[in-house]
Amino acid sequence: MDIFCIKAVSLGVLEKVLISHDGAGPGSGWFLDKIVIKHKEGEEAQEVVFPCNRWLDEYQDDGKTERELTANKHGSSMKTFLKGKSCFPTTVFYTTVFAV
Repeated sequence: MDIFCIKAVSLGVLEKVLISHDGAGPGSGWFLDKIVIKHKEGEEAQEVVFPCNRWLDEYQDDGKTERELTANKHGSSMKTFLKGKSCFPTTVFYTTVFAV
């Protein structure tokens, strides 16, 4: 399992994300569990989960290397998270990828 963290500016309320890869090179496909986006502003933090549970691989699943993911409506909100600490930037993107 690989976890990637990308720091970015606030993008507001996200409802969908588009993720893809170019399929270049042998074994370039991968299985995407989910994308988690955490947004922290002041002392309040929110987390939005975009479940996938699919392959991005031209030889697996349906052969697609691009997925449009919709936010899980049951995403969690975390309030008073790391009170008084600035460990997180404004927005953090987490993706969990399983490579076989």
